[in-house]
Amino acid sequence: MAHPHASETQPNGPIPTRPDDLTIGMYVDLNCSWFRHPFASKTFTITSDKELTIIRGLGLDTVLVHPARSDSQGAPQNSHNDGDGRTTAAPTLPDTTGPDTVRCDTPAPPPTIVQYKESLQQANMLYRQTVAESSQALNDIKNGSESGLVAAKQMIHGLTEILVSDNASSAMGSLLGAQELDDLSVLHAMNVAVLSMLVGRQFDLGHEAMHALGTAGFLHDIGEQALPPDLRHRSWASMNTEDQKAFQQHVDLGLNMLAQFPGLPDDVLSIIRNHHERVDGSGYPARRWGDQLSLLSRIHAVVDEYESLVNTPDPLTTMTPTETLSKLYTNAKTKFSEEVVVGLIQTLSVYPPGTVVALTDHSVGLVVSINLHSRMRPLIVLYDPTVNQANPHIADLSKDPTLSIVRSIPRSELSQETSDYLNLTKWTGFFISSSLKTLEEDRAA
Repeated sequence: MAHPHASETQPNGPIPTRPDDLTIGMYVDLNCSWFRHPFASKTFTITSDKELTIIRGLGLDTVLVHPARSDSQGAPQNSHNDGDGRTTAAPTLPDTTGPDTVRCDTPAPPPTIVQYKESLQQANMLYRQTVAESSQALNDIKNGSESGLVAAKQMIHGLTEILVSDNASSAMGSLLGAQELDDLSVLHAMNVAVLSMLVGRQFDLGHEAMHALGTAGFLHDIGEQALPPDLRHRSWASMNTEDQKAFQQHVDLGLNMLAQFPGLPDDVLSIIRNHHERVDGSGYPARRWGDQLSLLSRIHAVVDEYESLVNTPDPLTTMTPTETLSKLYTNAKTKFSEEVVVGLIQTLSVYPPGTVVALTDHSVGLVVSINLHSRMRPLIVLYDPTVNQANPHIADLSKDPTLSIVRSIPRSELSQETSDYLNLTKWTGFFISSSLKTLEEDRAA
Protein backbone atom coordinates (compact mmCIF):
# COMPACT_ATOMS: atom_id res chain seq x y z
CA MET A 1 0.00 0.00 0.00
CA ALA A 2 1.29 3.45 -0.89
CA HIS A 3 2.36 5.73 1.92
CA PRO A 4 -0.32 8.40 2.45
CA HIS A 5 2.33 11.15 2.45
CA ALA A 6 4.63 9.72 -0.23
CA SER A 7 4.38 12.87 -2.31
CA GLU A 8 5.96 14.84 0.53
CA THR A 9 9.15 12.77 0.35
CA GLN A 10 9.92 13.91 -3.22
CA PRO A 11 10.58 17.68 -3.01
CA ASN A 12 10.20 19.80 -6.13
CA GLY A 13 13.48 21.63 -5.51
CA PRO A 14 17.02 20.37 -6.18
CA ILE A 15 18.51 17.75 -3.88
CA PRO A 16 22.20 17.89 -2.86
CA THR A 17 23.60 14.50 -3.84
CA ARG A 18 27.02 12.91 -3.48
CA PRO A 19 28.70 12.19 -6.87
CA ASP A 20 29.00 8.51 -5.94
CA ASP A 21 25.20 8.33 -5.62
CA LEU A 22 24.50 9.69 -9.10
CA THR A 23 23.01 7.49 -11.81
CA ILE A 24 22.28 7.77 -15.51
CA GLY A 25 19.06 9.70 -16.11
CA MET A 26 19.51 12.25 -13.33
CA TYR A 27 19.27 15.93 -14.30
CA VAL A 28 22.12 17.62 -12.44
CA ASP A 29 23.42 21.09 -11.66
CA LEU A 30 27.16 20.85 -10.95
CA ASN A 31 26.88 24.06 -8.90
CA CYS A 32 30.44 25.16 -9.68
CA SER A 33 32.40 27.46 -11.95
CA TRP A 34 32.24 26.87 -15.72
CA PHE A 35 36.00 26.35 -15.63
CA ARG A 36 35.93 23.49 -13.11
CA HIS A 37 34.23 21.04 -15.45
CA PRO A 38 34.62 20.03 -19.13
CA PHE A 39 30.91 20.06 -20.06
CA ALA A 40 29.25 22.69 -22.26
CA SER A 41 26.83 23.55 -19.46
CA LYS A 42 26.77 22.93 -15.72
CA THR A 43 23.15 21.67 -15.95
CA PHE A 44 22.31 18.57 -18.00
CA THR A 45 20.91 15.04 -17.91
CA ILE A 46 23.50 12.32 -17.28
CA THR A 47 23.42 9.95 -20.25
CA SER A 48 26.52 7.76 -19.96
CA ASP A 49 28.93 6.06 -17.59
CA LYS A 50 31.71 8.28 -18.95
CA GLU A 51 29.85 11.39 -17.76
CA LEU A 52 29.45 9.79 -14.33
CA THR A 53 33.19 9.08 -14.20
CA ILE A 54 34.04 12.67 -15.16
CA ILE A 55 31.67 14.15 -12.56
CA ARG A 56 33.07 11.90 -9.82
CA GLY A 57 36.57 13.02 -10.75
CA LEU A 58 35.84 16.73 -10.32
CA GLY A 59 36.35 16.69 -6.56
CA LEU A 60 32.89 18.09 -5.75
CA ASP A 61 31.32 17.30 -2.38
CA THR A 62 27.81 17.32 -3.80
CA VAL A 63 25.91 18.25 -6.95
CA LEU A 64 22.29 19.33 -7.20
CA VAL A 65 19.84 16.81 -8.66
CA HIS A 66 16.46 18.02 -9.98
CA PRO A 67 13.97 15.13 -9.53
CA ALA A 68 11.25 16.81 -11.60
CA ARG A 69 13.55 17.03 -14.63
CA SER A 70 15.19 13.62 -14.18
CA ASP A 71 14.12 10.44 -15.91
CA SER A 72 11.93 8.41 -13.54
CA GLN A 73 14.58 5.74 -13.00
CA GLY A 74 17.24 8.38 -12.43
CA ALA A 75 15.44 10.42 -9.78
CA PRO A 76 17.09 10.13 -6.34
CA GLN A 77 15.20 7.93 -3.90
CA ASN A 78 16.58 9.55 -0.77
CA SER A 79 17.67 13.06 -0.04
CA HIS A 80 19.99 14.37 2.62
CA ASN A 81 18.06 16.16 5.36
CA ASP A 82 18.49 17.61 8.79
CA GLY A 83 16.23 15.04 10.44
CA ASP A 84 13.13 17.23 10.40
CA GLY A 85 12.14 16.68 6.78
CA ARG A 86 13.93 19.77 5.48
CA THR A 87 16.42 19.34 2.65
CA THR A 88 19.81 20.84 3.41
CA ALA A 89 21.24 23.52 1.19
CA ALA A 90 24.19 22.61 -0.99
CA PRO A 91 27.44 23.30 0.84
CA THR A 92 29.58 26.20 -0.33
CA LEU A 93 32.59 24.78 -2.13
CA PRO A 94 36.02 26.24 -1.38
CA ASP A 95 37.41 28.44 -4.16
CA THR A 96 40.35 26.57 -5.62
CA THR A 97 40.64 28.60 -8.79
CA GLY A 98 42.60 31.62 -7.58
CA PRO A 99 46.25 32.54 -8.03
CA ASP A 100 47.25 30.70 -4.85
CA THR A 101 46.57 27.28 -6.36
CA VAL A 102 49.11 24.88 -4.87
CA ARG A 103 51.71 23.53 -7.28
CA CYS A 104 53.56 20.26 -6.98
CA ASP A 105 56.85 20.54 -5.09
CA THR A 106 58.66 18.23 -7.49
CA PRO A 107 57.99 18.94 -11.17
CA ALA A 108 58.10 16.06 -13.60
CA PRO A 109 61.63 15.47 -14.93
CA PRO A 110 62.26 16.05 -18.63
CA PRO A 111 62.45 12.94 -20.85
CA THR A 112 65.78 11.28 -21.58
CA ILE A 113 66.94 10.91 -25.19
CA VAL A 114 65.95 7.24 -25.20
CA GLN A 115 62.54 8.08 -23.77
CA TYR A 116 62.15 10.91 -26.24
CA LYS A 117 62.94 8.70 -29.24
CA GLU A 118 60.61 5.99 -27.99
CA SER A 119 57.76 8.43 -27.44
CA LEU A 120 58.30 10.72 -30.44
CA GLN A 121 56.39 8.56 -32.91
CA GLN A 122 53.54 7.97 -30.48
CA ALA A 123 53.40 11.66 -29.53
CA ASN A 124 53.20 12.75 -33.14
CA MET A 125 50.49 10.17 -33.84
CA LEU A 126 48.44 11.36 -30.86
CA TYR A 127 48.98 14.98 -31.84
CA ARG A 128 47.67 14.33 -35.33
CA GLN A 129 44.63 12.64 -33.83
CA THR A 130 44.09 15.74 -31.68
CA VAL A 131 44.37 17.95 -34.78
CA ALA A 132 41.65 15.91 -36.47
CA GLU A 133 39.40 16.08 -33.40
CA SER A 134 39.99 19.83 -33.09
CA SER A 135 39.04 20.32 -36.73
CA GLN A 136 35.78 18.45 -36.09
CA ALA A 137 35.13 20.49 -32.93
CA LEU A 138 35.57 23.81 -34.75
CA ASN A 139 33.30 22.63 -37.55
CA ASP A 140 30.64 21.54 -35.02
CA ILE A 141 30.81 24.91 -33.25
CA LYS A 142 30.47 26.73 -36.58
CA ASN A 143 27.31 24.68 -37.22
CA GLY A 144 25.89 25.46 -33.77
CA SER A 145 26.45 22.01 -32.28
CA GLU A 146 27.13 21.91 -28.55
CA SER A 147 29.26 18.79 -28.99
CA GLY A 148 32.02 20.90 -30.52
CA LEU A 149 32.17 23.14 -27.47
CA VAL A 150 32.21 20.10 -25.17
CA ALA A 151 35.20 18.66 -27.06
CA ALA A 152 37.05 21.99 -26.94
CA LYS A 153 36.40 22.38 -23.22
CA GLN A 154 37.67 18.89 -22.46
CA MET A 155 40.92 19.57 -24.31
CA ILE A 156 41.50 22.92 -22.59
CA HIS A 157 40.45 21.54 -19.20
CA GLY A 158 43.10 18.81 -19.36
CA LEU A 159 45.78 21.25 -20.46
CA THR A 160 44.86 23.67 -17.67
CA GLU A 161 45.21 20.98 -15.01
CA ILE A 162 48.68 20.09 -16.28
CA LEU A 163 49.95 23.67 -16.43
CA VAL A 164 48.46 24.89 -13.15
CA SER A 165 49.85 21.85 -11.29
CA ASP A 166 53.33 22.41 -12.81
CA ASN A 167 53.15 18.91 -14.25
CA ALA A 168 54.46 19.93 -17.66
CA SER A 169 58.05 19.00 -18.37
CA SER A 170 58.53 20.14 -21.95
CA ALA A 171 56.99 22.03 -24.83
CA MET A 172 57.39 20.13 -28.08
CA GLY A 173 57.00 20.88 -31.75
CA SER A 174 55.35 18.51 -34.22
CA LEU A 175 55.91 19.03 -37.95
CA LEU A 176 52.85 18.72 -40.16
CA GLY A 177 52.70 18.81 -43.95
CA ALA A 178 49.99 20.23 -46.19
CA GLN A 179 48.56 16.75 -46.78
CA GLU A 180 47.91 16.44 -43.03
CA LEU A 181 45.99 19.71 -42.65
CA ASP A 182 42.71 20.51 -44.35
CA ASP A 183 42.92 24.03 -42.96
CA LEU A 184 45.87 25.86 -41.40
CA SER A 185 43.40 27.69 -39.12
CA VAL A 186 42.97 24.50 -37.05
CA LEU A 187 46.70 24.40 -36.29
CA HIS A 188 46.63 28.13 -35.55
CA ALA A 189 43.78 27.68 -33.06
CA MET A 190 45.57 24.87 -31.23
CA ASN A 191 48.91 26.68 -31.17
CA VAL A 192 47.47 29.93 -29.84
CA ALA A 193 45.62 28.03 -27.11
CA VAL A 194 48.74 26.17 -25.96
CA LEU A 195 51.18 29.09 -26.22
CA SER A 196 48.79 31.53 -24.52
CA MET A 197 48.52 29.23 -21.53
CA LEU A 198 52.29 28.73 -21.41
CA VAL A 199 52.78 32.50 -21.32
CA GLY A 200 50.02 32.79 -18.73
CA ARG A 201 52.12 30.56 -16.47
CA GLN A 202 54.77 33.30 -16.40
CA PHE A 203 52.23 35.62 -14.77
CA ASP A 204 51.09 33.07 -12.13
CA LEU A 205 47.52 33.16 -13.38
CA GLY A 206 44.86 31.18 -11.56
CA HIS A 207 42.88 28.25 -12.89
CA GLU A 208 40.00 30.26 -14.36
CA ALA A 209 42.26 32.80 -16.10
CA MET A 210 44.34 30.00 -17.64
CA HIS A 211 41.21 28.22 -18.83
CA ALA A 212 39.89 31.47 -20.32
CA LEU A 213 43.16 31.98 -22.23
CA GLY A 214 43.06 28.47 -23.64
CA THR A 215 39.38 28.57 -24.58
CA ALA A 216 39.66 31.97 -26.25
CA GLY A 217 42.84 30.87 -28.00
CA PHE A 218 41.03 27.92 -29.52
CA LEU A 219 37.91 29.89 -30.51
CA HIS A 220 39.25 33.36 -31.38
CA ASP A 221 39.15 32.99 -35.17
CA ILE A 222 35.95 30.95 -35.40
CA GLY A 223 34.38 33.86 -37.31
CA GLU A 224 36.79 33.29 -40.19
CA GLN A 225 34.81 30.14 -40.98
CA ALA A 226 32.05 32.44 -42.26
CA LEU A 227 34.38 34.24 -44.71
CA PRO A 228 34.94 33.18 -48.34
CA PRO A 229 37.80 30.63 -48.54
CA ASP A 230 39.86 32.80 -50.90
CA LEU A 231 39.83 35.57 -48.28
CA ARG A 232 40.57 33.33 -45.30
CA HIS A 233 43.73 31.85 -46.78
CA ARG A 234 45.38 35.07 -47.94
CA SER A 235 47.98 37.07 -46.06
CA TRP A 236 47.05 40.51 -44.74
CA ALA A 237 49.71 42.16 -46.92
CA SER A 238 48.18 40.70 -50.09
CA MET A 239 44.73 42.19 -49.39
CA ASN A 240 43.53 45.53 -50.74
CA THR A 241 41.65 47.96 -48.50
CA GLU A 242 38.26 46.48 -49.36
CA ASP A 243 39.44 42.94 -48.63
CA GLN A 244 40.96 44.00 -45.32
CA LYS A 245 37.68 45.59 -44.21
CA ALA A 246 35.84 42.40 -45.15
CA PHE A 247 38.36 40.28 -43.26
CA GLN A 248 38.03 42.44 -40.13
CA GLN A 249 34.39 41.41 -39.90
CA HIS A 250 35.48 37.96 -38.68
CA VAL A 251 35.67 39.30 -35.11
CA ASP A 252 31.98 40.24 -34.98
CA LEU A 253 31.02 37.18 -37.02
CA GLY A 254 32.73 34.99 -34.44
CA LEU A 255 31.04 36.68 -31.49
CA ASN A 256 27.65 36.26 -33.19
CA MET A 257 28.41 32.59 -33.81
CA LEU A 258 29.37 32.03 -30.16
CA ALA A 259 26.20 33.79 -28.95
CA GLN A 260 24.51 30.41 -29.57
CA PHE A 261 26.35 29.15 -26.48
CA PRO A 262 25.20 31.36 -23.57
CA GLY A 263 27.46 29.63 -21.03
CA LEU A 264 30.71 31.11 -22.38
CA PRO A 265 32.30 33.33 -19.70
CA ASP A 266 32.76 37.07 -20.22
CA ASP A 267 36.57 36.78 -20.02
CA VAL A 268 36.59 34.41 -23.00
CA LEU A 269 34.36 36.68 -25.08
CA SER A 270 36.40 39.75 -24.11
CA ILE A 271 39.64 38.15 -25.31
CA ILE A 272 38.02 37.18 -28.61
CA ARG A 273 36.53 40.67 -29.02
CA ASN A 274 39.95 42.29 -28.49
CA HIS A 275 42.33 39.85 -30.15
CA HIS A 276 43.20 42.28 -32.96
CA GLU A 277 43.36 45.37 -30.74
CA ARG A 278 46.77 46.93 -30.00
CA VAL A 279 47.97 48.83 -26.95
CA ASP A 280 48.63 51.97 -29.06
CA GLY A 281 45.06 52.00 -30.41
CA SER A 282 46.03 50.97 -33.94
CA GLY A 283 44.08 47.71 -33.94
CA TYR A 284 40.50 46.80 -34.81
CA PRO A 285 37.52 46.67 -34.61
CA ALA A 286 37.08 49.28 -31.83
CA ARG A 287 40.62 50.77 -31.63
CA ARG A 288 40.81 50.02 -27.91
CA TRP A 289 44.15 50.78 -26.30
CA GLY A 290 46.20 50.80 -23.09
CA ASP A 291 44.34 49.87 -19.93
CA GLN A 292 41.18 49.18 -21.93
CA LEU A 293 42.84 45.86 -22.76
CA SER A 294 43.10 43.30 -19.95
CA LEU A 295 46.24 41.29 -19.27
CA LEU A 296 44.54 38.25 -20.80
CA SER A 297 43.76 40.18 -23.99
CA ARG A 298 47.33 41.49 -24.17
CA ILE A 299 48.75 37.97 -23.75
CA HIS A 300 46.52 36.65 -26.49
CA ALA A 301 47.40 39.48 -28.90
CA VAL A 302 51.14 38.80 -28.60
CA VAL A 303 50.78 35.03 -28.99
CA ASP A 304 48.36 35.36 -31.91
CA GLU A 305 50.83 37.61 -33.76
CA TYR A 306 53.77 35.30 -33.01
CA GLU A 307 51.96 32.21 -34.25
CA SER A 308 50.72 33.96 -37.39
CA LEU A 309 54.28 34.91 -38.31
CA VAL A 310 55.92 31.52 -37.72
CA ASN A 311 53.22 29.49 -39.50
CA THR A 312 52.35 31.27 -42.75
CA PRO A 313 50.60 29.56 -45.70
CA ASP A 314 54.01 29.08 -47.35
CA PRO A 315 56.44 27.52 -44.82
CA LEU A 316 59.43 28.32 -47.04
CA THR A 317 58.87 32.08 -46.80
CA THR A 318 57.91 32.21 -43.13
CA MET A 319 59.94 34.04 -40.51
CA THR A 320 62.02 31.92 -38.16
CA PRO A 321 60.90 31.80 -34.51
CA THR A 322 63.95 33.84 -33.47
CA GLU A 323 63.30 36.49 -36.15
CA THR A 324 59.67 36.68 -35.05
CA LEU A 325 60.57 37.18 -31.38
CA SER A 326 62.99 39.94 -32.42
CA LYS A 327 60.28 41.68 -34.44
CA LEU A 328 57.79 41.44 -31.58
CA TYR A 329 60.31 42.88 -29.15
CA THR A 330 60.98 45.80 -31.51
CA ASN A 331 57.24 46.55 -31.51
CA ALA A 332 56.83 45.89 -27.79
CA LYS A 333 56.72 49.56 -26.78
CA THR A 334 54.13 50.50 -29.40
CA LYS A 335 51.71 47.82 -30.58
CA PHE A 336 52.18 45.18 -27.90
CA SER A 337 52.68 44.90 -24.16
CA GLU A 338 56.40 44.80 -23.42
CA GLU A 339 55.95 42.68 -20.31
CA VAL A 340 53.99 40.10 -22.30
CA VAL A 341 56.57 39.96 -25.11
CA VAL A 342 59.25 39.41 -22.47
CA GLY A 343 57.02 36.73 -20.96
CA LEU A 344 56.79 34.98 -24.34
CA ILE A 345 60.58 35.07 -24.72
CA GLN A 346 61.02 33.72 -21.19
CA THR A 347 58.54 30.96 -22.00
CA LEU A 348 60.08 29.77 -25.25
CA SER A 349 63.65 31.05 -24.81
CA VAL A 350 65.24 32.67 -27.85
CA TYR A 351 65.32 29.24 -29.53
CA PRO A 352 61.71 27.97 -29.64
CA PRO A 353 60.66 24.69 -31.27
CA GLY A 354 61.06 25.05 -35.02
CA THR A 355 64.33 27.01 -34.79
CA VAL A 356 67.33 25.82 -36.81
CA VAL A 357 70.52 26.34 -34.80
CA ALA A 358 74.29 26.04 -35.13
CA LEU A 359 76.07 24.33 -32.23
CA THR A 360 79.55 24.74 -30.76
CA ASP A 361 80.72 21.50 -32.41
CA HIS A 362 79.76 23.00 -35.82
CA SER A 363 76.75 20.73 -36.21
CA VAL A 364 73.34 22.00 -37.33
CA GLY A 365 69.99 20.93 -35.98
CA LEU A 366 66.32 21.70 -35.40
CA VAL A 367 64.98 22.52 -31.92
CA VAL A 368 62.10 20.11 -31.32
CA SER A 369 61.49 20.39 -27.59
CA ILE A 370 62.29 22.93 -24.88
CA ASN A 371 62.81 21.85 -21.30
CA LEU A 372 60.45 24.10 -19.32
CA HIS A 373 62.87 23.91 -16.38
CA SER A 374 66.01 24.72 -18.42
CA ARG A 375 64.87 26.62 -21.49
CA MET A 376 68.28 27.35 -23.00
CA ARG A 377 69.16 23.62 -23.09
CA PRO A 378 66.64 22.13 -25.55
CA LEU A 379 66.41 18.84 -27.42
CA ILE A 380 67.72 19.13 -30.98
CA VAL A 381 67.36 16.84 -33.99
CA LEU A 382 70.77 16.91 -35.70
CA TYR A 383 71.33 17.12 -39.43
CA ASP A 384 73.49 14.16 -40.46
CA PRO A 385 73.08 12.88 -44.03
CA THR A 386 74.82 9.61 -43.08
CA VAL A 387 71.99 8.79 -40.67
CA ASN A 388 68.50 7.73 -41.75
CA GLN A 389 66.12 10.68 -41.51
CA ALA A 390 63.53 8.46 -39.84
CA ASN A 391 65.86 7.78 -36.89
CA PRO A 392 68.05 10.88 -36.53
CA HIS A 393 70.62 11.66 -33.87
CA ILE A 394 69.21 13.80 -31.06
CA ALA A 395 71.25 16.09 -28.81
CA ASP A 396 69.94 16.82 -25.32
CA LEU A 397 71.76 19.98 -24.24
CA SER A 398 70.43 19.66 -20.70
CA LYS A 399 72.57 16.53 -20.32
CA ASP A 400 75.65 17.62 -22.33
CA PRO A 401 77.39 20.65 -20.75
CA THR A 402 80.06 20.62 -23.48
CA LEU A 403 77.55 21.47 -26.22
CA SER A 404 75.81 24.82 -26.62
CA ILE A 405 73.89 26.83 -29.21
CA VAL A 406 75.94 29.44 -31.04
CA ARG A 407 73.18 31.11 -33.06
CA SER A 408 69.96 30.55 -34.96
CA ILE A 409 70.26 30.05 -38.71
CA PRO A 410 67.97 31.83 -41.20
CA ARG A 411 66.40 29.40 -43.63
CA SER A 412 67.92 31.32 -46.53
CA GLU A 413 71.35 30.06 -45.40
CA LEU A 414 70.38 26.39 -45.52
CA SER A 415 70.91 24.04 -48.42
CA GLN A 416 67.93 22.28 -49.95
CA GLU A 417 69.31 18.99 -48.63
CA THR A 418 69.39 20.32 -45.06
CA SER A 419 65.89 21.80 -45.35
CA ASP A 420 64.51 18.51 -46.66
CA TYR A 421 66.24 16.45 -43.96
CA LEU A 422 64.87 18.68 -41.17
CA ASN A 423 61.40 18.83 -42.78
CA LEU A 424 61.37 22.62 -43.03
CA THR A 425 58.67 22.51 -45.70
CA LYS A 426 56.19 21.72 -42.93
CA TRP A 427 54.36 23.73 -40.29
CA THR A 428 55.05 23.52 -36.57
CA GLY A 429 52.38 22.49 -34.09
CA PHE A 430 53.04 23.15 -30.39
CA PHE A 431 51.96 20.90 -27.56
CA ILE A 432 52.82 20.06 -23.96
CA SER A 433 54.27 16.57 -23.70
CA SER A 434 52.25 15.65 -20.59
CA SER A 435 48.99 16.75 -22.19
CA LEU A 436 49.04 14.07 -24.88
CA LYS A 437 49.08 11.31 -22.28
CA THR A 438 46.12 12.96 -20.56
CA LEU A 439 44.21 13.19 -23.83
CA GLU A 440 44.93 9.53 -24.60
CA GLU A 441 43.64 8.52 -21.16
CA ASP A 442 40.49 10.61 -21.68
CA ARG A 443 39.84 8.91 -25.01
CA ALA A 444 40.21 5.48 -23.41
CA ALA A 445 37.87 6.32 -20.53
